Amino acid sequence: MMPAAALQRAVDRRGVAQFVRRVHRLVRSTLWLSGFAVALFGCQAALLDALLDGQIGLGTYITADVLGSAALAAPLVWYARRAGSGNRCAAALQIVAWSAVAGPFGTLVATAVAFSSPLQLRMARDQGIARMTTEHSEVEYCERVHIALLDHRMRIEGASLIHPLMDAISDGSQPAKLEALGVVWRKFETRLVGVLRRGLRDSDASVRVLAATVISKLHAVFVGKVGACQTAAAAHPLTALSWRNLAEARLAYAASGLLEGEQARAQIESAVGDLSRAKELDPADQVSADRLDAARRQLSSRRA
Repeated sequence: MMPAAALQRAVDRRGVAQFVRRVHRLVRSTLWLSGFAVALFGCQAALLDALLDGQIGLGTYITADVLGSAALAAPLVWYARRAGSGNRCAAALQIVAWSAVAGPFGTLVATAVAFSSPLQLRMARDQGIARMTTEHSEVEYCERVHIALLDHRMRIEGASLIHPLMDAISDGSQPAKLEALGVVWRKFETRLVGVLRRGLRDSDASVRVLAATVISKLHAVFVGKVGACQTAAAAHPLTALSWRNLAEARLAYAASGLLEGEQARAQIESAVGDLSRAKELDPADQVSADRLDAARRQLSSRRA
């Protein structure tokens, strides 16, 4: 397998080669079209000058203009169909048409139009290729951003306004404390229990009420999960998975930090019983056996 660095260099070289080929084609097409426009402008200017000097009449001028434009358009159409270079020939045909209508002034206008839109589109497309050859991969970019953040070389607007939840609930304003409790409710995990307990001791009654409400709702979530698993185990008492799911729900409730010591230990004891029953129903269930051993060790450590 090719090393990552060698693969990156190969991709870079391939991208550079493609970019150089595109630039070469773009320059060659641009030179051809600009030369064609300059030659046509010279012919139209000479023809108009002859008309203004009285060397030819208006009828002769119109005839020469129409026949000359037709003579130029015919090979361009033929070459576009044969060689398939539609973009370049289409621009040249546009210049010829404008020249036939407005003389040298039409040549200038058509040339400006031809060099404004297609050229910009091609350059925008080629700039994307150039970025591929000069930028590193997304993973490397993320690594550089991470290093810059660690070195404090990158400043993020508003970053100084972000405070830990415990700081907010301890020293923040009332809106900050209420918002911190809302975050705990939405993103609850065991290590956030301290924020709730600190909120219960706050001097502001509204903060205490919200902290108690969040704790009550979290209890309801865990109790509801245990109850649902109990119902499933009662409906399928001979299914080992039902008892294992009930034990998992009890263990999660015990590990949440919401329960006092005796309450948490009671949940673990019940989980040990549920896992023992699951192991009896399915002795080959290694997951239940492993969880049973872990629950027994956890129970022993609490008793000690």
